[in-house]
Amino acid sequence: MKYSTDEPELSNLSVKAKNSRLSTFLTRIALLVGAVPLGGYLLGQLVEQRWPGEISWSLTLLLLGLITGVISLGLWMKRDPGG
Repeated sequence: MKYSTDEPELSNLSVKAKNSRLSTFLTRIALLVGAVPLGGYLLGQLVEQRWPGEISWSLTLLLLGLITGVISLGLWMKRDPGG
C-alpha cells in the first residue's frame, strides 16, 4: 500500500507557519503593544532613579509607548499589502 504524498512534511509546515500572515500579525501586535510600552516603562524607571521629581516618568513613557505602538500598528494595518 502506497502512502499519499498530498500531505506536507513537518518541516514544510513550520516554514509555512513562520511565513503566515497570522503569525506576522500576532508578532507585530506583541511587539508594538507589549514590548514598546514595556521598554518605555523601564526607561522611565531609569530616569526616575537618576533624576527624581514630581513627574512619574514610568507612567508617562509607558503611555507614550502604548500610544506609539497602537498608532504604528494602525498604520501598518492600513498599508498596501503589495508594497
